[in-house]
Amino acid sequence: MNKLAIFILFLTACLLSAAPVLTNITAGQLYDQVLINYHLAHPDNLPCEISVQVSNDGGASYTIFPTALSGDVGTISTTASGAQYQINWNYISDGVGSGKNYRVKVIADDGAGEVAAPVFNPPAGSYENAQNVTITCPTSGATIRYTTDGSEPGSESEIYSTPIHIEETTTLKAQGFKPGWTPSAVSSAEYTIAPSNMIYLSGGSFTMGDTRGEGTTDELPTHSVILSPFYIGKYEVTQGEWQAVMGSNPASGYGVGANYPVYSISWYSTLKFCNLLSMAEGLTPVYTILGSTNPANWGNVPSSWDDNWNAAVCDWTANGYRLPTEAEWEFAARGGTNSPDYLYAGSDDINSVAWYLSNSAENTHPVGTKAPNGIGAYDMSGNVWEWCWDWNGDYSGTAQTNPTGPAAGDTRIIRSGFFLNSPAWCRVSKRYSSFVHDPVFYLGFRLARFWYVIFLFSRCSA
Repeated sequence: MNKLAIFILFLTACLLSAAPVLTNITAGQLYDQVLINYHLAHPDNLPCEISVQVSNDGGASYTIFPTALSGDVGTISTTASGAQYQINWNYISDGVGSGKNYRVKVIADDGAGEVAAPVFNPPAGSYENAQNVTITCPTSGATIRYTTDGSEPGSESEIYSTPIHIEETTTLKAQGFKPGWTPSAVSSAEYTIAPSNMIYLSGGSFTMGDTRGEGTTDELPTHSVILSPFYIGKYEVTQGEWQAVMGSNPASGYGVGANYPVYSISWYSTLKFCNLLSMAEGLTPVYTILGSTNPANWGNVPSSWDDNWNAAVCDWTANGYRLPTEAEWEFAARGGTNSPDYLYAGSDDINSVAWYLSNSAENTHPVGTKAPNGIGAYDMSGNVWEWCWDWNGDYSGTAQTNPTGPAAGDTRIIRSGFFLNSPAWCRVSKRYSSFVHDPVFYLGFRLARFWYVIFLFSRCSA
């Protein structure tokens, strides 16, 4: 038989001139029941609403709201005499196990109190998959009204009745209402739904460039960068992912397999991949070429310099897949921080985080087989160089917000180093570049996405 620790019961009553009074409170366990006895009296013989709350942390917080209750719970109509009442709680039916730190609170309210704040389940946080969020209110008979666009709920907001399906990053707010009662405080919860195999970065500021004094002049001057939230790929795009979208695998000679990073791809071809993948997943494509976001209208991927493809327009507000900017890439490689100021992506020990000249056997290796960095991203040092959006250009010492690189150039930035590079080329601040049309054997990439909020507008109820 499960055994609960002794319950301590607390009295809570409305703060009125004539308030309900709970006395002679006892509790005891009988098999799978907790029997709660109490006497209730109200000087004005007003009906009282009886409810129960449970703490599993010694009374620090009351987050369990029993539903498997019977007996004298809910509305008690006649309260003048101070009669004895009993509540039966089947704690096993409520999924409550044995423990030492349980506390029970019996609440008697005559209808003039404040509604308890609504509670979200699951709680706010970051999730990989869509969530169905339920909202409950500890106050019996309360109506919950909510919003999903971050605005404050009120008496005209949507009434909660069924779980809310959250597919993208959303802020839920809820408030409880009951006639004759003070509305509850507003409860708020932000749900971050990270796309599959992508990592959410909340943005922030960092120092970009050679902060360790071991780089070259193109990594200077160091400068402050502020970035908005975005997603970055946990892994380099694999050959299996590339083939599923593009229909063929360009990799050959330096490690071949579905979980190996794709390589021998041009910057031009990454744009086509990103838009095709976005369209396949029902997202808004990011890149426009020749006035269209559909790669079917772009023609073949150029094998030489092409002015139309060089003029590709990036819609930074679209929710589809894209290349990271150089600043986003470095921020992610650093783990979203300059402290600790690692030389490589996640460590000062290159062998723990990178496939490079001394340990690669002159081949790529399956993604994610070295240790991740601080945000959980793999292979941001070594394995293959990774394309970024930016044209190559000199740094400025001026602080920047969401930089996207020069307006034009001769080559585009690549980052990370590759399996035949020395350690110096695999540092998080190391910069290199390549011609946009040239599918060199060491060139791969990882995906990024814009962080955005889906606004689910509430309708007003009569």
